[in-house]
Amino acid sequence: MTEAIKPAIKSLIVRLQKGNLLLPLNLMAELVSVNKLAASAHPGVEGWLDWRDRQIPVVSLESLCMLEEESAPTADTKCLILHTVSNQPGLPFLALQVQGSLNMLDILPDTLRDDHSGNVQRCPYVARQVRASHLLCFIPDMPAIEAVLVELLQLSPN
Repeated sequence: MTEAIKPAIKSLIVRLQKGNLLLPLNLMAELVSVNKLAASAHPGVEGWLDWRDRQIPVVSLESLCMLEEESAPTADTKCLILHTVSNQPGLPFLALQVQGSLNMLDILPDTLRDDHSGNVQRCPYVARQVRASHLLCFIPDMPAIEAVLVELLQLSPN
């Protein structure tokens, strides 16, 4: 019996302030440059981005993991607008603060290697810390990030 060949996952790597983010390409809606965010009264939400006539909450993985304090957008700050994975009607998209541009690559599921170097404390919003293309990358726990946004924004449950 031959084992089925698993297809490569079209993925993207994008730089954070401290590390890199690894996501499946199908979650990405758009990468946009950010000059200024609308202020947020919700702790944990960096601000609001006006995107295609919608207000999108912007979060920072580093702030959620308490690796840094909230920071104002700089010249190279961008927001990666992502489709959400939950079925929450009030949260079809969210934006993650990122730096720089995207690098796309095909990843075979068995080529990712867990890497716990430098991992001082476990962040509940990171599903895995891996090496991809020789870079240390974080795979975000999207359901956990979305759940905390639903709670912070006091959206009604499904």
